[in-house]
Amino acid sequence: KGYYGLRRFMTTPFPFPLVQMARTFLFIYVYTLPFALLSDQSDFCDHVLVIFFMTYGLVGLEYVSIDLDDPFGDDPNDFNNLAMALTAFEDV
Repeated sequence: KGYYGLRRFMTTPFPFPLVQMARTFLFIYVYTLPFALLSDQSDFCDHVLVIFFMTYGLVGLEYVSIDLDDPFGDDPNDFNNLAMALTAFEDV
């Protein structure tokens, strides 16, 4: 049951409209954040720092989600199936 659950997880495509809407909302949020901060009476440098860190964090989350989209691939940060199988084999 576990193998087929992982197999189904690997072969189920991620819905493109969900990705498209998430990126659209991220784009809208990042470009409207400066306008939302216009009513605040803080220093200009404070606004720049808030906008930078909010954009950096949200775009960073987007890139992490892209990396985690296929956890069973051949990239260096992907899940190592062979090492887990060898560990389980050694423990038995």
